[in-house]
Amino acid sequence: MAAPASSSERLVDTPVFVDPQGKRARIRRSASRPDGNAFRPDIQMLRALAVLAVVLFHLWPNRLTGGYVGVDVFFVISGFLITSHLIREIDASGRIAVGRFWARRAKRLLPAALLVLGLTAATAILVMPPPALAQTLREVVASVFYVENWALAQNSVDYMAADNIASPVQHFWTLSVEEQFYIALPLIMMLIAAGARMLRFSLVRSIMIGLTALTVLSFVYSVWLTTWSESTAYFSTATRLWEFGVGGLVGMAPALRRRGLATLVTAAGLAMIIVAIASYGPDTPFPGYAAALPVLGTALVLYAGAATFATKIGSLRPIAVVGGISYAVYLWHWPPIVLLPYITGHPLTTVEKLAILAATLVAAWLSTRFWEDRIRFSPRLLGQARPLTVALVVGLGMIIVAAVPVVVLVNEARQAEERGALVAEITSQNLPCFGAGAMVDTECSDPSLDGVLLPAPEDAPDDLEPRPDCWSNGPDATLNVCTIGDAEDYERRLLVVGDSHAKALLSALEVIAAERGWRIDLASRASCYWTDHDLRQKSQELTDACEQWRSNLGEYIGTQDDLDAIVAVKARRSLADEIDMANPAAAMSAVVDGMASAWDARSSTSVPVIALVDNPRMPPSTVDCVVREHLRAAEECALPASEVLPPDGVREAAAIAENAHVVDLTRLYCDDLCRPVIGNAVVYRDGRHLTDTYVRTIAPYLADEIEAVLDE
Repeated sequence: MAAPASSSERLVDTPVFVDPQGKRARIRRSASRPDGNAFRPDIQMLRALAVLAVVLFHLWPNRLTGGYVGVDVFFVISGFLITSHLIREIDASGRIAVGRFWARRAKRLLPAALLVLGLTAATAILVMPPPALAQTLREVVASVFYVENWALAQNSVDYMAADNIASPVQHFWTLSVEEQFYIALPLIMMLIAAGARMLRFSLVRSIMIGLTALTVLSFVYSVWLTTWSESTAYFSTATRLWEFGVGGLVGMAPALRRRGLATLVTAAGLAMIIVAIASYGPDTPFPGYAAALPVLGTALVLYAGAATFATKIGSLRPIAVVGGISYAVYLWHWPPIVLLPYITGHPLTTVEKLAILAATLVAAWLSTRFWEDRIRFSPRLLGQARPLTVALVVGLGMIIVAAVPVVVLVNEARQAEERGALVAEITSQNLPCFGAGAMVDTECSDPSLDGVLLPAPEDAPDDLEPRPDCWSNGPDATLNVCTIGDAEDYERRLLVVGDSHAKALLSALEVIAAERGWRIDLASRASCYWTDHDLRQKSQELTDACEQWRSNLGEYIGTQDDLDAIVAVKARRSLADEIDMANPAAAMSAVVDGMASAWDARSSTSVPVIALVDNPRMPPSTVDCVVREHLRAAEECALPASEVLPPDGVREAAAIAENAHVVDLTRLYCDDLCRPVIGNAVVYRDGRHLTDTYVRTIAPYLADEIEAVLDE
């Protein structure tokens, strides 16, 4: 959600506008556009509605499923107020005092934001486990410099970051979008104004035309990108710009003077917002077309002006107070939702959620009155400071808040490098009791491993070989095939194909190629494997890329005439994630038939397909459990095999495909229980993907199984 932006010191930068006796604020103007001194209680009502919708959605996401549209309400308000203010300034003087404008925004937004970020970072350092802490500290730095939305957008398309947990500063993405709008809008308006003066056009009319064009272009782009990559569209500034633009255009529109009509327009606008809050959910494609409902609803309320029932609602003391502190409420509400479970060791209870709600309101009121307002209004602080002084002070504050996370991250990187050297030393010795060997020989014992756990649990999420030349991801459908081992002089040649679980085997393939003199080619793609059935992806763009990648794979296989075997790898995925069918039995049948069909369509059935049964699918909480329990995780974090070995159709497909075989290494992960720590090695990076450290230890057993198939 965005910070409640302002148009003037009186209208927006005063959090709660009530007289000393606490009476309702007097309506000063009934037009939709605020003047320099106007106060709009109806806007306070919109703010209160928006922030409560977001907070309640975050606390009870299954109850208020569309509460996230409160963000869009705030974006429209910001565009309305900021554009109105800048238009008045440029219309009156022909210019915009950009430095003064940015200084006001900095005084309004940064004191509270830096306070919350600093306290959140300190708390996270104390209570969060290392893997989650590193992600959080990186996002704190991104939030300090208002690029958190782009950091989240990058993670949303980075498959290896797909399991990132929600950080306690994730909500700063909306503030980043809004700050970027504040930086860009006056520059855009000044550029348009300069062109208008050169051509002797009306300044205001030229800005309106330019803003309309940007709004339309942004909306079209938002609809398009939401269709192709919803996760990226959600965080993009370009897909949200039109929401600010709609508010800005309302601020430039002629006032609606007819009170009766204004009341109807207000009622319609509120109804649109409430319908979106009540009916939208996680499956609603967003922003795109769907965002138009709350955006236009907010625009209607703003356009109706102050002379409506919304003003009476917004003048009520509780509504006025919540609306006035809505920015601080938004800042404070999210960190405890994420951090408290780390302290208590259990998911939030209803009582804890209610406590968070109450504490958020109290903290927001206190921080607004005794921190934010003191800093930006006091003559002794920033109240009368020049823009350059404001820039220096807030810049120093940003550096101080970012410095602690950076120091912690740099120190952790240095320690991780030292731990990595230890992992390399241990794994290079091929100790028979380390890793998978302990599952093969349960009586195995090695005193040199006493107390050793590798990789360190905090390093496990990053324990992988990048090798982008083996990998395809996102909209790029290129079939990247990397060669492991000697490309010319080899005993056998294998082609390993599949999704990210095929790439996770890279270290084992390197060991096998080196020790057996094999050439192993590897082609892998995120969430996409060798099959003929349509795979369900997160967006149409990814669906098309996966289909093209599989087509490219089929063509490539048809051109290879010296393969000894094709190893097919497929992750265990829930059917709901894999195929769009309501009937589970029919869905599984489609999965099986799709694999068998693809395998049979290869150029020569004399080349065997070796279908590798995937490792267990452990829950994401496995990582935290291993961090907490260390070596005890072998027992304390183990789960029954029946719970983490969902059917994947591999055996069934191999049974009906011609010249297909199965290699099953489940014995290296499970007996009756599937364990996340085996032979002093951490098995999983994220619950699904194996660590490179453990993968190296399965290499001899995987090679023996493949050799046995080839020798049949």
